[in-house]
Amino acid sequence: MNAPKRSPAPFVALALALGAGGFYGWQRWHKAHAPYEWSGTVEARTASLGSRAGGRVKEVLVAEGERVEPAQPLVVLEPADWPAQYAQAQAALAQASATRDKLRAGARPEEIAVAKARRDSAQAALAEAVAGPRREAIVRAQSALASQEVAVAQAQRNVDRQHKLDAAGAAVPADVDNAESTLKAAILARDAAQSQLTELQSGSRREQIAQARAGAEEQSASEQMVTAGTRREDLMIADAQVQAAEARVQQVQTMLDELQIRAPAAGRVEALDLRPGDILPPNGTAVTLVEDDQLYVRIYVPETVLGHIALGQKVAISVDSFPKETFPGVVQHINSVGEYSPRNLQTADERADQVFATRVGIEGGADRLRAGMAATIQVPR
Repeated sequence: MNAPKRSPAPFVALALALGAGGFYGWQRWHKAHAPYEWSGTVEARTASLGSRAGGRVKEVLVAEGERVEPAQPLVVLEPADWPAQYAQAQAALAQASATRDKLRAGARPEEIAVAKARRDSAQAALAEAVAGPRREAIVRAQSALASQEVAVAQAQRNVDRQHKLDAAGAAVPADVDNAESTLKAAILARDAAQSQLTELQSGSRREQIAQARAGAEEQSASEQMVTAGTRREDLMIADAQVQAAEARVQQVQTMLDELQIRAPAAGRVEALDLRPGDILPPNGTAVTLVEDDQLYVRIYVPETVLGHIALGQKVAISVDSFPKETFPGVVQHINSVGEYSPRNLQTADERADQVFATRVGIEGGADRLRAGMAATIQVPR
């Protein structure tokens, strides 16, 4: 007699239960040990380049999408009047430097000798005024007075003789007039000689001595000033003028350098919409440069797992464009202030709403990665 057949349903149900339990356990294990993943976008640093000088575009040396090297010229502007201003600034600097050097050198030996000679001359004039007339001058004045007195006496005798002849009717009227005129002239000359003698005998007046003394003091002070050289304050002013002139030269030189817009670092030209002849305003953006060798990904890490990431930590980065490849990255920055934080943080679920912006630098693959790619950051638990 055959035994009754057993239904496979219980075994199938048991197998399904065991499979479901195993799968659930595997899911829990995988979830507990799987790395954290945060999504972001590949970004690159950009630089907006322009010129402080501005002006008309002369040359455009690069095109959009072209890679450039550090210090490579990108756009050249017309010089306008900047070279003329530079020449003026250099001339002003040369003049200020020459003036300062002249003040530092002081007076020339010839100028000092002239000042000393004038001082000596003024002191001699003072000594002469104090000493008064020399004896020889007085003797000469006395002799001149005596000579004039003789002339007066002779003229007087001639007048008396002409008057006698006139009384006798034998004189010529013209001779009488000439004799009287000669007498008057002799008397005037004698009085002048007398006055000169009196002046010499009286010596120099106080006013003359005071004037001579003032002149001597003035020339002595002038000689001391020339010998002493330039005042310290004048030298300081001259130095300040030279520094101002140098600063002006440097300022204009800087503006001349600004006529060439150069790349500050290696990168790729992202935007450049200029043509020769265009007017670029001062400090206006001429070129947008993308430094694609300094790529990074910005992610937002929940506050509940912030302890699993640290500055300098190495992480793996994957992008959709290369799904089977990861790129090395390093945590460069973590914000110290969270974002989207609720007012009351009472439960773990609520705390998960608070995130911290984190920048992860990409250390490899800059030649293939591009800004704007979707990226995923993986951090082991």
